[in-house]
Amino acid sequence: MDIPHGQEVEKIIERAVFNEMISVEQLHTVVTSNPSNVMLLDIRCASEQREGIIPGSYLFPNDHNLANRKDTSIFRQCFQRLFHPEKFNPDLRYILICRSGPRTEIALQAFLEHGFAACELIGGVLEWMRQGFALAPADESMVIS
Repeated sequence: MDIPHGQEVEKIIERAVFNEMISVEQLHTVVTSNPSNVMLLDIRCASEQREGIIPGSYLFPNDHNLANRKDTSIFRQCFQRLFHPEKFNPDLRYILICRSGPRTEIALQAFLEHGFAACELIGGVLEWMRQGFALAPADESMVIS
């Protein structure tokens, strides 16, 4: 028996939130169905976002050490300064997106500590592109500040 698309997407989202991670293939299924209870949140810095975003993403730009991407201290400080739980809807499920993964681990902890249902994209934007999915232009009207 085929599962209707909406139910399939709901199961993907529930598993992702439970496991705190979602694969690119699963995210692509979610993006194409555009559920109203999910927010894709791109937490990369503004210059990275201008290079393209996963379609439908909201932008929550944070500073980062682009010269040494393994150094997450600048991102951590920026995220702690900018993250205010009242900016976010507790009824939504959040899929956190960065370039390759380390920053979403930091952000995910903050979302979970405040009771949000959230997960991170495995491999980030780099994996999205590696698997052949297109990026969309960043839309400045989608910035959460």
